Amino acid sequence: MGKRRRLAGGLIGAFALVVSTLAASITAGASSGARTYTIGVDNVTPSQHNFEYVDYFPRGSVSDSDTPTVVGNGSIIDFHWQGTGDSLHTATLLPSGMTPGQAWQDFPLVTVDSSDFVPGAPGPPPLAANNGVFFQNVSCGASAASACPYNGTQLINSGARGTAGPPSSPDFYVQLNAPTNTPTTFHFVCLIHPGMQGAITVVPGQGSSPSAVSDNAATQYASDTLDASAAEAQASTTAAATNTIIAGTATSFVEVAEMLPHNATVSTGDQLTWTTQSIKDPHTVTFPQGHGSDSVDPLQPPICEAATGDVPLFFAGGAPCGNPANFEVPFDPGAHGGSTISSAVATSPVTSGIMANFPPFGNSVTFSFSQPGTYVYQCRIHDHMIGTIVVTG
Repeated sequence: MGKRRRLAGGLIGAFALVVSTLAASITAGASSGARTYTIGVDNVTPSQHNFEYVDYFPRGSVSDSDTPTVVGNGSIIDFHWQGTGDSLHTATLLPSGMTPGQAWQDFPLVTVDSSDFVPGAPGPPPLAANNGVFFQNVSCGASAASACPYNGTQLINSGARGTAGPPSSPDFYVQLNAPTNTPTTFHFVCLIHPGMQGAITVVPGQGSSPSAVSDNAATQYASDTLDASAAEAQASTTAAATNTIIAGTATSFVEVAEMLPHNATVSTGDQLTWTTQSIKDPHTVTFPQGHGSDSVDPLQPPICEAATGDVPLFFAGGAPCGNPANFEVPFDPGAHGGSTISSAVATSPVTSGIMANFPPFGNSVTFSFSQPGTYVYQCRIHDHMIGTIVVTG
């Protein structure tokens, strides 16, 4: 995920229109007497901060120190998106035998655009966002009454939701049906953020009360927030000591999507370096802030694959391009515009491209400023991640 995540606009905007056409053969059938438990997806960012909680609330027994989430067989889980900053996640239940690591490997965020790939052509292959990550693969789950039945034999993906997702659909319901009368643990992940995962143990009988599960979520939220605040303070201290800007920092469960410090002052001709400490999120450092930088977004405007090649996005029969499989969002992770920012009212955008602490990306960039002025810049993946550079003569 209100704000507008730069997911090429149309990818998420088209979400609601294509869910029905992407539906699998799974049908709903929730019991009216089943208990309903809420699992929060992300959480409320504190005022004056931009915390993205790459966590579920509660997450259950992901590590030895976590409190297990225990529910009775037949319970309904309401995955409720509650992030308020730069939030975009999936709730993806895995088939038994598939590990979270396998899921993230099998569902990369971007893939080679095979339709435009020319073997032997110079340069890197063309890339596109993976529709299998961002779109729901079932037609159920809109309410408790239409909860998706899940018994561990299939993968169920909510699709990407959050503050940039469909505002009318912050909930995705699943009914857990363990195949045996022995305790069974089901695993779920966010396909957008490798490392974001949760687990639910299903037992005969009622399991824990919904209020006990909510209490565990509140305790976990307080702990996550405290750790994130400490990481934010430490990054600010590091930035001041090294005369750099930290483009995002993180804990195991929170991505602090902030430029630290938010404001900096340099002299004409000075070089300034940005380094990211994020764990699960990529970022960009892009001048200027706003729509003037659209042309260098990593995720470009959506297009359609047609027999004659790529064509502008159109809709037919409620689906993009007449067929959801033809819907494509090109991905360009590269830097553009050079390393010198020449005007505070830039007509030609300049960007670092993707910065991250995972391959194949670099985690730092250096820019210089040739003219005095006030330069406002932005991460083009997280809309609220904004900074200002004042350049003196």
